[in-house]
Amino acid sequence: MKTLPVHLRDEIDALYIFAYEALEKKDFNTAKEQSEKAWELLPEPKFYWDVTLSFVSGICEMYKELGLHKEALAILDELFEFGNLKPYQDGPIFLKGAIYFEQGELELAKVWFDKANMISKGRCFVSQPKKYKTFYSEYN
Repeated sequence: MKTLPVHLRDEIDALYIFAYEALEKKDFNTAKEQSEKAWELLPEPKFYWDVTLSFVSGICEMYKELGLHKEALAILDELFEFGNLKPYQDGPIFLKGAIYFEQGELELAKVWFDKANMISKGRCFVSQPKKYKTFYSEYN
C-alpha cells in the first residue's frame, strides 16, 4: 500500500467536503459532480492507497444518498476484488449492507450486515442510523 501525497489528499478532501455541503443544500447535481471529480483524482490503482477506504466510503456514501446504488455497489465490488481489505475492516461490508437496505434488497442487506456484525461484534451499528440496527435486530 502506498501513501498518497498530502497535496493530492487535501485536494480530494476539499472536493468531498464541497460535495457534502452541496448535498446538504439539496444541490444533487453539484454533489454528484464534485464527488466524482474527487474520485477521479485518486490515481490508479484506486485501491492501493493508504486513504482508499476513506475515499471509497466518501464516493459510495454519496452515491447511496443520491440513490445511485448500482454505482456504489460496483465500486465496493472492485474494492473487495482488489483483495487488500483486512479481516477486521467491517466498514465497507457494512456499507454494502446499507446500500442493499436502501435499495430494498433486504435479504442481501441482512447477509452483509451479518458479516459486518460478526467482524465488529456489533460495533458496526454504533454510529449508523438507527434504522439499520432496528432492521437487523428484527430480521434475526
